[in-house]
Amino acid sequence: MDDDNPFQRPNDPAEGSPDDEQAMFLDDLTSFFDEEEEEPGLPRWGESADDEEAVDEDVDEEWDSLADATPRWRDDSDDSPSEDQPEMASVSHQTESTSVFEDPEPAAAVEFPSVDRVDEVLSLDIPESSGMPGIAEPSEALLSQPPYPMTESRVPPREGNTLISIAVGLLLGGIVLGAIALGEEATLAILTIALLLAAAEWFTSLRHAGFQPPSLLGLAAVVAMPLAAYWRGADGIVLVLVFALFGAGLWYVGGVGHDRPLSNLGATLFGIVYIGVAGAFGGLLLDMPDGRELVLSAVILTVAHDVGAFAVGRAAGRTPLSKASPNKTVEGLIGGTIATIAAALVFISILEIGPFGDGLGSRSDGVVLGIVVAVVAPLADLMESAIKRDLGIKDMGSLLPGHGGMLDRIDALLFVLPATYFTALMLEVV
Repeated sequence: MDDDNPFQRPNDPAEGSPDDEQAMFLDDLTSFFDEEEEEPGLPRWGESADDEEAVDEDVDEEWDSLADATPRWRDDSDDSPSEDQPEMASVSHQTESTSVFEDPEPAAAVEFPSVDRVDEVLSLDIPESSGMPGIAEPSEALLSQPPYPMTESRVPPREGNTLISIAVGLLLGGIVLGAIALGEEATLAILTIALLLAAAEWFTSLRHAGFQPPSLLGLAAVVAMPLAAYWRGADGIVLVLVFALFGAGLWYVGGVGHDRPLSNLGATLFGIVYIGVAGAFGGLLLDMPDGRELVLSAVILTVAHDVGAFAVGRAAGRTPLSKASPNKTVEGLIGGTIATIAAALVFISILEIGPFGDGLGSRSDGVVLGIVVAVVAPLADLMESAIKRDLGIKDMGSLLPGHGGMLDRIDALLFVLPATYFTALMLEVV
């Protein structure tokens, strides 16, 4: 032995052979790893059912289900097969370790009510058998309300005696014809009274709907409109409208009105323009040459349209015209259009009532006026119907039996008067 070599063991005769020493070294190394495996503080992944210990019997069932769905540690694994799962001794270690990481099936699947259409979901009609927690059942009052107020009629159709309606219509026609026969001033007076009654119905309907308009100011402006138009022309209409705007502003600035000035001023000024300015074109027509005949032409064509639309729509009306007025039909519109053009051809072009039928070369002017009136008159009816539905009322008033209020009766005339005025200017018949 070399004394200078520290790695050389001394030659002791008491030591065993090299083979014995190698066997002892391997035994010590094996025992070291066996002691390390038996330490309880080190968890290991379970790979075999033979090396796993039984689960403690006091563990709760909920933790059992959770343990089945999570990776198993060696200390938590269970080598005893359950009742629902048969024992499989031939399964390899790879197959068993892979099944540990599979997602468990849910204990109970949540079933939601299936629907085929989107509107069934939006209708809030949840069946009682759905059993969905956290959702309150909608009340019957909520389900009874229509989702869109304009899709269904909130007011029943007008019910009245047809004979009474005809009698009232003939009476109104007689009054208008008598006023026209008496002269322009009498016609202007009848027109002003009709506009005053219509404006009173308008502001009364606004108050019933919750608005607080300056009614006195609105009535004064509507009455002044046709008078100013007759004596001062179009400048008189602009003047009254500007004063109405200033007066309505002072109504709220001065403290007379307090609540919601924007909405109340908007409703007030709309009524002044809708009734006052549109009706003031009657004063402009009366200020023209043959003014009484022009107003008479407008009245005749308006009545022809209303009568034709009512008669045809009641007899053969099947197709709804607009959601704004479910009682009006396409058949009624066609009937009103034919009646209007026919009345223009007979009364204006042939009988030469008014300046549209004067002379042989102007016979077609009456037909042109009839076409214009056939377009604007139904628009006026639909517009007033939409306003009434928005206010939630049946009629603007009850002054005229079978017709509703005055505004219900002259709504189309309010559009026909400006149409007649501008048609006369474009055709240069005055």
